[in-house]
Amino acid sequence: MRRRVFVVALVIAAVVAIPLLAGSPKDAGQSIKLIGHTMLPKEHVYFRTLQKFTVLVDQYYKGPIKIEWDLHHSGDIGTEKDAIEYMLQGVAIDFSIISPAWIANWDKTATFMDAPFIFKSVDHWNKCLEANVFEPIQKGMTQKGVRFIGYGGGGVRHLILRKEVRTIGDFPKVQMRVQGSPLHQKVFSATGLKATPMDYMEVYNAIKTGVLDGLENEPAGLKSMKFYEVAPYYILTNHQITTRILAISEKKFQTFPPDLQDAVLKAAKEASAFHRKTEVEEGEGIIKELQQKHGLKVIPFDNTEMRKRAMPVVEQFAKENNAAEILVKMNTIQ
Repeated sequence: MRRRVFVVALVIAAVVAIPLLAGSPKDAGQSIKLIGHTMLPKEHVYFRTLQKFTVLVDQYYKGPIKIEWDLHHSGDIGTEKDAIEYMLQGVAIDFSIISPAWIANWDKTATFMDAPFIFKSVDHWNKCLEANVFEPIQKGMTQKGVRFIGYGGGGVRHLILRKEVRTIGDFPKVQMRVQGSPLHQKVFSATGLKATPMDYMEVYNAIKTGVLDGLENEPAGLKSMKFYEVAPYYILTNHQITTRILAISEKKFQTFPPDLQDAVLKAAKEASAFHRKTEVEEGEGIIKELQQKHGLKVIPFDNTEMRKRAMPVVEQFAKENNAAEILVKMNTIQ
């Protein structure tokens, strides 16, 4: 009788274990599908960075799990806000390149990562990222469910307008789209602009129909979204160097075996370095190309007064949102 009971117990244990093993990507012979996302078109450096990331993961990961990559662009499966929500839940989108401005919906401090005028130059920006100055924000978001695995960006942002602007005295007549964060709205409002948060994918038509006069963006965005068709003036305000985050769902990441986790982190760091280098190098070339081929009108701009009005807002935000120490650390980096 005891032997029969023992055999039955083994059979039950095996039956219970089978579905558990089948659902785990850590086992030999298993495959996992990883879905990547960006809001911008496939020609943009964001999508090329996602492609670079997948190639590098395949290169570095030597384990038995087969990885199937499914990459999406142009926001075809959701906005950046959707991507963050999906990654938090561990569904639909596994990794994405996202703006800190949208992360502000979950961590207000994150907006500071992309604040205007906090970087002195592209070189200073690179050094700050290499020094991991945003580690406190990174840790907080990982605990909430979205892990930062790389920092990209590098586009120097200017104003893209359908009307000519040469001094800050012209700002009050400009209705301009800003990113969806309180900081960006406050900063640009402080400079005199009529700051209006709006989803990125709606901006082109809003300018075309006269709802907006323009937006602020880097050369890559200006080209990929063809904003020059409806807003031919590029005002060189040099107000911001973008930081963009390659992020992954923490729930998904924790299902990976250690060797795959290591490969993902290594690949993400290299892919993000590629992102930064590429976007910086391509920026000036894009401006010249659009001038020659599409009649883009580039207007120099002295941003001294603009910075003077904006920085008190940025500094106050840093104090109120646990970013004061980050700002101090950034200011010590030369």
